[in-house]
Amino acid sequence: MEIIKIKYTRLLTLLLFSYNLAFAQIPRREMKQANIEFENYAYSDALEIYLEVANTGFRSIELYEKTGDCYYFRGELDYAYQWYNKLFSLGKKVDPEYYYRYAQTLKFVGKIDQADEKMQEFANMSNDDIRTQMFLENKDYRKEIDKNSDKYTIEKMKINTKFSDYGTAFFGKDKIVFASSRDTLDGKKKRKKVDRWTNESFTGLYMTSIKEDDSLKDVVEKFSLNLDTQYHESTPVFTKDGNTVYFTRNNYNEGKVQKDDHNGILLKIYRATFNGTEWTDVTELPFNSNEYSCAHPALSADESILYFASNMPGTFGMSDIYRVSIKGNGTFGMAENLGPGINTEGRETFPFVSEFDDLYFASEGHPGLGGLDIFMSKREPDGNYVRAFNMGRPINSERDDFALIFDAESSGGFFTTNRGGNDDVYSYKEIEIIDPDCREKLEGLLTKEFTGEVLANTKIQVLNEDGEVVIEGVSDENGNYSFEVMCKQIFTIQPVIEKKKVVIDPNNSTDLAKVFNIEYIYFDLGKYNVKPEAEKDLNKVVAYLQQNPSAHLDVRTHTDSRASRKYNQVLSDKRANSIIAYIVNHGIDPSRVSGRGYGETQLLSKCPDGVICSEEQHRLNRRCEFIISGM
Repeated sequence: MEIIKIKYTRLLTLLLFSYNLAFAQIPRREMKQANIEFENYAYSDALEIYLEVANTGFRSIELYEKTGDCYYFRGELDYAYQWYNKLFSLGKKVDPEYYYRYAQTLKFVGKIDQADEKMQEFANMSNDDIRTQMFLENKDYRKEIDKNSDKYTIEKMKINTKFSDYGTAFFGKDKIVFASSRDTLDGKKKRKKVDRWTNESFTGLYMTSIKEDDSLKDVVEKFSLNLDTQYHESTPVFTKDGNTVYFTRNNYNEGKVQKDDHNGILLKIYRATFNGTEWTDVTELPFNSNEYSCAHPALSADESILYFASNMPGTFGMSDIYRVSIKGNGTFGMAENLGPGINTEGRETFPFVSEFDDLYFASEGHPGLGGLDIFMSKREPDGNYVRAFNMGRPINSERDDFALIFDAESSGGFFTTNRGGNDDVYSYKEIEIIDPDCREKLEGLLTKEFTGEVLANTKIQVLNEDGEVVIEGVSDENGNYSFEVMCKQIFTIQPVIEKKKVVIDPNNSTDLAKVFNIEYIYFDLGKYNVKPEAEKDLNKVVAYLQQNPSAHLDVRTHTDSRASRKYNQVLSDKRANSIIAYIVNHGIDPSRVSGRGYGETQLLSKCPDGVICSEEQHRLNRRCEFIISGM
């Protein structure tokens, strides 16, 4: 019986081992297939497989990364957060890029402080990343966003469907053209092909009219059957005369599709011309390639430069903004990357250039609210773009916001957002101009507090809201100052009194109040607690004692003659004790500090009881003295 039992146990162990081996192999096969779909941008198909694998109980870094990425690239950051959260819960080492993506999704779910913590960890691991530099240089990016917020009103357009509607372009003065996958109807596809990224129809170009109130009419029609294919057409831009269009299309020419080495169908930019009745001469632009994508064209104000997004060699991240010159004969120059002031290791995409040559684009690499945010950059005198500014709420949200176009005449335009779940077109109106370079004069007269004495030829510091020195200068011979500062920010002006060398005369006790221009420590009437405005002067005394460890201090406080002698004596004692306590609490040995109140016994101005004196004469008597009593 014992032998039979042993054999049975061995057989059971063998069967269990075989079962576990087969079970482990199933996720590997499925993961391999899912990864192929993922590499081909078939995120919907890949996601379906990843979720099936996860439902078996299988866990791995790769599974959680790729599942989160599928949702991330589809703009579903709430679901991406759940899977990135599981990824970090494993407690294992992950690529730094996932710290960045996790931070983006944390912003989406409202965990802003945790998002900043993850960004700091990302920065610690990625010192040379442009996004790290931007984060470290803009720790207060949320203040910048708040400053630029509420400058617009927005409205969701009625042209939207439950499918993707995005990427508007002005066509003439009274029409827009946009991309839509509205051929998808109740799961049945009108088109032969389905985009496996979104599991919807490939997008086509549609057109509608702009109403007098700058909203859009409800009637939507196909833009051009001649431009329509079974793959994507999107994001057009038209020349002012309406006779040339540049637009995005999959790599599909003359009825044939071209694929890259990963079996993916990339994006290219095409040009077509209008012959009076139809769009013809569809031509692929020469800087396209079968190995990388180019998409989302935009024209400069004078139509001599074409801007676009691409992941061509030399790109900093997933996609960058490029520009190329359009020559007089219709040919093109070399593609030029706009550089690290605009582009990052993340996604920069959907450029638009206004008639003022202001550049608008979407980015997930610049500090923002989460997902893609819309940014604006002003063209520098040398023609370059070097700084970008977040356009704030309500244009931006925690979701993807992109493809903004601007019309100066109406002070508004349209943009796309998926804040409602799908890509939808919104209109916006500018109610206050965002001018990141706005400057205004900060000027006045520099005087001493309380006395009003003019401070001529005195060094001045201008501090921002965080107490950081942003400008330094000097008042003129009349005490006037004038600085140019950023508009609508709060600044503080403070004089810089040069430190005096303190000379201690062993025969005559030195009063630090005179050395440091401390006229008196201001107390409220009848009060003895140290007020915040007195701390700056007291800190000078503390600093001196820290630098001179052998010095001993005698604190002497005085009152004016008003109120009774007894009351004034008690009050001045309490004030002396408060000052001594402040100094001791800031690290000075109690044995080095003594003092007491003198009440009204040592009046400087002759204002005893019964003598009428001015407020200024009484104030001279309410003084504090900081006597160096020994060294």
